[in-house]
Amino acid sequence: MPEIAPGPPGDFGLGHLRAFRRDVLGLLESAARDYGDVVRFRIGPQVVHLVNHPDLVSRVLQGRGYDKVTRSTAALAAICGASLLTTNGADWEARRQTMQPAFHRARLATLAGAMTRTIALRLAAWTPGRPIDVASEMMRLTFLIAGEAMVGADVTTTPETFERDVTDLLAHAFARWGQLLPAPRWLPTPANRRFDRALAGVDRVVAGVLAQHRQHPDRRPPLLAMLLDHTAAPPTAIDLRNEVLTMLLAGHETTASAVTWTLALLAAHRDAAEEARTEVLTSLGRRVPTIDDLPRLRFTTQVIQEALRLFPPIWAIERRAVEDDTVGGYAIPRRSSVIVSPWALHRHPAFWPEPSRFDPSRFDGVRTPAAYLPFGAGPRYCIGHEFALLEARLIVAMVLQRFRWTLAPGQIVAPLPSLTLRLRHGLTMVPSTA
Repeated sequence: MPEIAPGPPGDFGLGHLRAFRRDVLGLLESAARDYGDVVRFRIGPQVVHLVNHPDLVSRVLQGRGYDKVTRSTAALAAICGASLLTTNGADWEARRQTMQPAFHRARLATLAGAMTRTIALRLAAWTPGRPIDVASEMMRLTFLIAGEAMVGADVTTTPETFERDVTDLLAHAFARWGQLLPAPRWLPTPANRRFDRALAGVDRVVAGVLAQHRQHPDRRPPLLAMLLDHTAAPPTAIDLRNEVLTMLLAGHETTASAVTWTLALLAAHRDAAEEARTEVLTSLGRRVPTIDDLPRLRFTTQVIQEALRLFPPIWAIERRAVEDDTVGGYAIPRRSSVIVSPWALHRHPAFWPEPSRFDPSRFDGVRTPAAYLPFGAGPRYCIGHEFALLEARLIVAMVLQRFRWTLAPGQIVAPLPSLTLRLRHGLTMVPSTA
């Protein structure tokens, strides 16, 4: 008979709910440190386990004993409906097979030029000596790239409210994940009304993207071509809306977070910033980079990898046990929730010496450590990881070409866990010429 996993003491009725809401990152990190690689929590009546060892994580993410019928997935489905991100089983497999070719490395090579043109235009608006909200800039930049590269749309006229709407949607979804009894979606609470307003704003943007496609059906990027040409039946308007919205959100939110954290870490570690800048200028000079230049940007790539380790945009991955299971000798009850946290796993001292220290040289090897999951693992490994890494390396390289920068006076750098890992106070920096 498997044992019940250990875990920190919780409240009598609420379990660990208050600790979850107060500091979920600290809770996961300290629990893994104090109680081992399988930790039991209770959120009200719901049993949740943190699994925090590569071998055990592989059992959860690689096999078929766990699915995504979870509270976090339900919260996401309220935004993007049935899509690649939220479906299960045969439905998910069909969507993945349809869309996978659009993200093949050879296809992505053709997108680098579109990426660098967009990056150059945004960076041209940066004025040396004038503070810039880098977090907001990166959100805007990666959205422009996602619009053109993924769905072939010019989104330069997207309302300024779009960023706020996305923030409200993700915050609402995260809040519902941490509620014992979320208010029904139809109930006109202030939070539900704010969510409905934000979703309507985002839907108007998606509708505009699809309208552009209908006006210019010959200009179809790989993603739309896959959706329209390689399904057994033509996708419905709802299917297109759901997948385009998913790709626009996932395709810009996580990359923007990764690049923003990378720039924040370089601002705090001047030696690494100078080494990366020297590498970029030696390899590229002042010319626009191409995809063929990226293998020479070895240290710059390691900086991004280390940023993804310390501040993974997807800091928690939730699964549901389909049947009773035993993981690491501990009982995982049927239909209970299992959390794999890249935030906690990337700080496991057995795999990362001095895990809190920024050290890009950790990745100066042939193999990526098994305890490194910025893009997940298993069959549901992020379909857009190559796209994201290509985009991040081009953005960071072009920023380093043009600017040095310092944090604005009073800027506090701290994580804000929502469905992704943002910066709690944004990131305002002051650029100067490189």
